[in-house]
Formats: sequence, C-alpha cells, structure tokens
Amino acid sequence: MSDLYAEKIASLEILAAVANLNGDPTPQEFEAFLAALNTFQPLPAGITPEKLLAKHPAIAEHLSQIQAPEMQQQVYRGAYAIARSQGIDSQEAQVLNDLKSAFNLTPEVTQSLEKQPLFYASSGSLQDSALSGMASLIGRAGEVRRMIFDYAMGAAIVGLIPLNGGGTLEIKLVIVLALILKMTWDISKQWGKPRGQGPLVILGSVLGLIWAGIAGLLVWGIVIGLSVVVPYAGAFAKAAGFATATWIVGQAVNEFYTSSKRPDFSALKRAFPNLISSDQSET
Repeated sequence: MSDLYAEKIASLEILAAVANLNGDPTPQEFEAFLAALNTFQPLPAGITPEKLLAKHPAIAEHLSQIQAPEMQQQVYRGAYAIARSQGIDSQEAQVLNDLKSAFNLTPEVTQSLEKQPLFYASSGSLQDSALSGMASLIGRAGEVRRMIFDYAMGAAIVGLIPLNGGGTLEIKLVIVLALILKMTWDISKQWGKPRGQGPLVILGSVLGLIWAGIAGLLVWGIVIGLSVVVPYAGAFAKAAGFATATWIVGQAVNEFYTSSKRPDFSALKRAFPNLISSDQSET
C-alpha cells in the first residue's frame, strides 16, 4: 500500500469520524460529508460513504498517518464544512483544534481554509449514497413510529390490569410514566444528540407534552361516558387514556429530534440538481 493511498484512507476515515461525532449525521451533515469526500475523488476502490460511516473510526489514531500538507489542509477544510453544517458545538470545536495542532496549521491558513466553501458535484456513486442516506433516514423514522406504538400498547396493557383499590391507580400512573421515560430515552438513542432545534420547536414540543396529558384525560372521560350505553366499556377507560397519552408524548419527542434532520429544498436542489431542474422544466 503506497503512502498516498494510506493517507487518503486515513483522511476519509477522519471525515467520517467528524460526521459521526454526534451520532448519525443529519441530512445537512451527510451532504457536507459527501461534498468533503468529493474533494478526494477518485475514491479508493471499494470505499463508499456508507462503509466509512459504518466503521465509526477514531480520529486520533489516523492523525499521524497524514503527512502531506496539501492533504492535511484538505482534511481540515472538509472537517470544518461538516461541523459548520449545523453549527459548531464544543465537541466539534475541540476536534477542529486537535486537527490544527496535529497538522501545525497557522491561524492564517485555517481562516483561509474555512472561507473556502465545498460544493457538492453529484456523481453517480455519491448521488446513490445521498439516496441511501435519505432511505436510511426514512427507515429509521418508521422504526421509531413502530417503537412508539409498542410503548403505547404497553401503557394500554397496564391500564387493563384488573387491579382495584386504594393506591392502584397511582401505581399504574408511575408504571406508565416509567414507560414514557424509557420510550423518550430510546427515541433519543435512535436520533442521537439533539442539535439545531429552535425556540419554536422547543415550544411546540412542550405544548405537545401538555396536550398528551389533556388528551389522555379526555379519552379516559369519553370512554367512561360510553359505558353508559356500551356495557363494560368503562373497563377500557384507563387503557385508552394511557395509550393516548403515551402515543402523543412519543410523537412530540420524535418531532423534537427529527426537526433538524429533514433536508430542506436548497439541500435537495444541491444534491439532485438534475432531478430538480427536470421536474421544474416539465411543469
């Protein structure tokens, strides 16, 4: 393996590590990652964006492998573009500082590199990777929806447990609350560290949580009311209320985490210029 080939592999893995720094990359980070990889074309045989991200490489072990100044600057430029795509947090700032130190980049050089934007020039392989990234995002959203449904059914089962008497309602509420907290934790693990959520998104999520409690009580009351005309309907009141509240909480939490992961029109236009332009020409 030539030194140049090894340096290129190490450079690509550093960029993948930066993209993975806060969990799975968002569409904006994924697009910036593809643009950074585009500067290393042609990619080594068998190397794809998905394979690089799936390896979860470490940054420190690859820094010493990159000796060519041009490639060091190329790596920093790509890493900065990825980190900047959704705002540089403290962890990303530390990584950028580590790159500056390891590559002995002067402030003048780093400022010059940071001012050079990366443009995504779609090629067949990278465009397929963008489609794969979006398909992965859609698939994960489906998994989260199914998980929320499972937790809602679990809350309903808690409501159906035939226990009566003093304190049983409180015990069921505690169990349902524990299920909701566990569901929230599982959703956060699916989407990674929250970032880029604005005040309106946070406010909407808070209102969603409040609405979950109100809706659960409303459904509970409606089912109890139905028991007047439908025999035994009241037995399902707690189950319906618990399931409704859990479902709405899950949707609110999911909306909070996914609000920053949806690609906007400008991102889609840059990733698929031919598709967008052909679609507009037909209209």
